[in-house]
Amino acid sequence: MTSSETSASAFSSSDTAALERQAEVEQPVTLEQIWNENHRRSCVDWIRKSGYKRVCLQFPDDYLPHSNAISVGLKELLAPEDVKVFILADTTYGSCCVDEIAAAHVDADSVIHFGNACRSRATRLPVLYLYPELPLDVNVLLDKLLSLRVESKDRQLCVYLDIGYQYLYGEQLKKQLLEALEPKELLLELFPPIEADSKTTKETTSLERICIFIGADNQRFANLSLTAPAAVQWHIYDGSCGSLSSKNPLTAQFIRRRYFHIEKCKDAQTLGLIVATLSAEGYLDVVTRLQTMAKGRGIKTQLISVGRINPAKLANFLEIDCFVLIGCPFNNMYDSKEYYKPIVSVFEAEMALNPAWHMRYPEAYVTDFKQLLPEGRSFLPFDAADIPENDVSLVSGRLRGAVNDSLQTAGDPASLALATQAKMALMTTDTGLSFEDRTWQGLDPALGQTEPAKLQQGLSGIPINYSHQ
Repeated sequence: MTSSETSASAFSSSDTAALERQAEVEQPVTLEQIWNENHRRSCVDWIRKSGYKRVCLQFPDDYLPHSNAISVGLKELLAPEDVKVFILADTTYGSCCVDEIAAAHVDADSVIHFGNACRSRATRLPVLYLYPELPLDVNVLLDKLLSLRVESKDRQLCVYLDIGYQYLYGEQLKKQLLEALEPKELLLELFPPIEADSKTTKETTSLERICIFIGADNQRFANLSLTAPAAVQWHIYDGSCGSLSSKNPLTAQFIRRRYFHIEKCKDAQTLGLIVATLSAEGYLDVVTRLQTMAKGRGIKTQLISVGRINPAKLANFLEIDCFVLIGCPFNNMYDSKEYYKPIVSVFEAEMALNPAWHMRYPEAYVTDFKQLLPEGRSFLPFDAADIPENDVSLVSGRLRGAVNDSLQTAGDPASLALATQAKMALMTTDTGLSFEDRTWQGLDPALGQTEPAKLQQGLSGIPINYSHQ
């Protein structure tokens, strides 16, 4: 393969990319696990109580084999009423988000969301969330957790139930856990929480707590373990195989990598704000806040909406130095090694652009951008006057300057004029002009340089039986 072919393949998708795309598959589920009597009763009661007439069923990729059976079954249960049911077989961004955009194409008045859900508050349509009911032997669970009895005794114990096991939530399970582990205090939680406006994790007074996640080592566990306050250790009980393991997500390597991306965000001259949700409440407020903070530092911003992101899409924006992903809590890019430019979350961009976060170590990671807005518990006000006039990059070693009114009191007029002119030149440059010198050349026909090919009779007929074979 030539160098030009290698370069081309990096910026374009192959013919079979759509067929080979890896689906969002978790633990395989059966029809009974996602559509049993409890699910059917919840759906019918919810639709009849509110009088919905055009209902969309949203499925993740691994539920699609059962989508038709569920749709037909729901229509039969609602046969007396004039209710139309639609299947959303693809999503604009991620399957965990309610796709109100796709539902609007059929003028839907409600959505029933199956499987993994971030539970970001939808702003346009009412939503009913239905989780699978995966089998779990509680006796095996308690036997496995006995190994943590000494560690949990006289400490605070937090047990989180993943979406497949939330049907077990209740006083019976709580009583069994108390008898088996004898903790000082037991918190039995659902993740994601049932209530859309609930806090991701409840406030706790003890950092010496033991955390157990009953579910698989998936994106939901990563989100929970990063956002929860510091714990002695995280333990995962995988109900599908009955195994108990330990994991510490906040490793030193992870923290170093994220702080490196934060420094790259500070060094950027142009930030790309990727809108990866059009339904989560507050995303426009976050966009405005990021634009304001970037402007205070003399950084240009570009607003981008490209659906599900991939390296090929973002490689088209060569003038952007760093991307900020504005998505739901489960749609943050923690590892972006395959991309050509760094991608940071809203929280990491906040730490880079807001001087209030300077020299402040967060107690926990923030994946829900609403918590960074004025009503959120992680909100810190932004004041452009607090931006340091001279700041040294820890990556390049170069001096970074701020563009705000405080510069008028520093330095002599000549140096001030020169610094302001340089910054203003960057701020007022039309980004579109950067495309003027770009050229593209297709296949080289090499006319007159190759010998003509011999004329031969082509194939005729249909592929299954050509006429001359």
